[in-house]
Amino acid sequence: MQTRATTLLVKTAALALGVGLLLVLVHRLVTGGDARTIVVTPEVKTDLERRFREQNDGRSPTAAEMGEAIRRWERDEALYREALREGLDRSDAVIRSALADRVRARATGALAPREPTSADLDRWLASHRRKYETELRYDYVAVSFPRSDPDSPAEIEGDELALNNGADTKLLGRPVTAGKLTAKELAQRFGGDLGPRIQRLPLGGWHRLDGRDDLMLVRVNAVQGGLPGAADLRRRMIADWSAAQHEEAQDQAVQAIVDRYRIQDPP
Repeated sequence: MQTRATTLLVKTAALALGVGLLLVLVHRLVTGGDARTIVVTPEVKTDLERRFREQNDGRSPTAAEMGEAIRRWERDEALYREALREGLDRSDAVIRSALADRVRARATGALAPREPTSADLDRWLASHRRKYETELRYDYVAVSFPRSDPDSPAEIEGDELALNNGADTKLLGRPVTAGKLTAKELAQRFGGDLGPRIQRLPLGGWHRLDGRDDLMLVRVNAVQGGLPGAADLRRRMIADWSAAQHEEAQDQAVQAIVDRYRIQDPP
């Protein structure tokens, strides 16, 4: 009876030893041999030489430079394997994010960028106009004549003619205001009726506007803001549209990877 028990124990031990050896063999097949052994393959050397040329305007490395590049690679490889042994790729949030970002970049790296059509840019502008358009500002000069002054109606006619002939506003002896105001600021300064009328004035030339308290001569020198020039606007829209298309394609590629997995979230 004892002999049979001993025999069974030996067989069990042999089976356990066989499974252990099988696991070691599988590990070595997967890792390419001893995990503590770093092999500098010809492919590694070729890649290191390529990287050196890319970083040095196409110049090939000297023997000393190549040796230093290999030593740096050996150190990095040892540290990388140690990180894997410690499970940092699973437990370190920074490393997990870096690896995820790498896969995310690879997922869209092969996608060829597409040039937007005019219709694409028109639709983009319609949806993102506020991104490019700045608020209009009206560069104006105004000369005021108080309604309470009985001489104002006669003087304003003569001064309008003088100003349109190039007279200096400083010589008129009347209050002069100037600025670069938005539509809202014009309404606040001149009132809700007069402000919009100033906005509609043609550029250049003096124009008479009658306010509630004052008679005014106003000249709009320029209107600044709005959309940028056509060339600049197109350049910016193409860059933004292309970035948005890339992000959308990347999201789709990443989602395709995520869809390969079954997500479980037990309570």
